[in-house]
Amino acid sequence: MSPTTKPLIVILPGAFHTLDNYRKIIDPLRTSGYEVLGVDYLVTARSSEPGPNPDLSFIDDAEALRDKLIPLFDEGREAVLISHSYGSLPATHTAVGQTTVDRKQRGEKGGIAAVINIAGFAFPARGKNILGEETETPAMPYQVVENGITHLQPAAKRIFYSGLSQEEMDSEWERLPLKQTRKSFTDFPQHIESEIQCPKTYILCEEDQAVPPAFQEHMAGVGGYEIARVKSGHSPFLSIPGDIVKIVEGVVEGLS
Repeated sequence: MSPTTKPLIVILPGAFHTLDNYRKIIDPLRTSGYEVLGVDYLVTARSSEPGPNPDLSFIDDAEALRDKLIPLFDEGREAVLISHSYGSLPATHTAVGQTTVDRKQRGEKGGIAAVINIAGFAFPARGKNILGEETETPAMPYQVVENGITHLQPAAKRIFYSGLSQEEMDSEWERLPLKQTRKSFTDFPQHIESEIQCPKTYILCEEDQAVPPAFQEHMAGVGGYEIARVKSGHSPFLSIPGDIVKIVEGVVEGLS
């Protein structure tokens, strides 16, 4: 990467989230001269909208993102993927085979230069669940599943947004699409995080009520990540956005 060229920043939201929920880190990154690309998931939809197609999973989200990124890579662009929670699943399936290392080995330009995973997942094996087993991951207590679609329930509000004021919780909740395919949570991975050939940073949220911090630490080890610890609940991009921007900028500086 040229020291004068900033990489493209790609945001992969968590389950039931949209790019709008990440505005507190997107705006300062853009102010600092980064181009930020968002991902509109195929697997989510608002309660007032039809769909999504229950046959779609994170693999479909990754394929759609690759279709957007590969032409940019062919032009020599490099990218840093920032995923949150569920977003780590499509991020992994986007990154494996498309890092700058992978592409250089094939004589190609550009690629994914680094991956940042915020309170996300790292699977121990292909074709198995997060525990390395072949059983289906159960729905969470704050989810209701109907006809292949998972509906997020209000009980998730305090779990996702612990540490925020009630007003902030309510505001973020209003921004959420509340439907996501069940398959996006249960499909087994075709690629795993330890296969990603680029610098990997795991932002471990020490006050997380959605993904236990001890499990985050375990997954960071499984995935081969460097750990950056933050005092935050599950959504540090809202509670401590400045800290997250600093971590992103530190990762980029390390690529020069």
